[in-house]
Amino acid sequence: MALVWLYSRQVSLAILPFAVYSLFHVATYTRNNLLPVVQPPADGSAAAGKTSNGALSESIGRFVKEYYDASMTIVAVMEIVLWFRLAGPAILFYKGTWVLLGIYTVFLRVRHSQNSFVQSAVSQITARADGAIANQNTPPAARNVWEQVKGGVRAAADATDVNRLTRQAAPKKSQ
Repeated sequence: MALVWLYSRQVSLAILPFAVYSLFHVATYTRNNLLPVVQPPADGSAAAGKTSNGALSESIGRFVKEYYDASMTIVAVMEIVLWFRLAGPAILFYKGTWVLLGIYTVFLRVRHSQNSFVQSAVSQITARADGAIANQNTPPAARNVWEQVKGGVRAAADATDVNRLTRQAAPKKSQ
């Protein structure tokens, strides 16, 4: 996906998920690889296969442990919001936006099938939209459109579910 963003029209919102991922990758790499070299354990625990537990290493570990899940949830929501950000110009037929939207849709579908944070974010957003649509002041036409959109997205997700497709394509064993 990074190569797509490199060669496509710049979308500022797309940098935010990469920045969050990078923050956690750098923190984990620093804790696991750099700090043991810069601050080797004085008691010889590295020779026994144990890692150094210096103050900086501990604080990095606490930071990652405390904020990782919340940050990945925010990243998942940002990725979904980015899809809507890309859909706007595509609806207006800006040059190259349909290709970008198609590529990003495939990316988001793969992320949904492999990432529990994206699955959770989709469920939360769907539940919120269902709650808003269930309001008595919502016109019936809007409810119908929402149900059709949900049905279309579900049908597309089912049609592109690799796990389901591979189960159906697998030959049945004779007994």
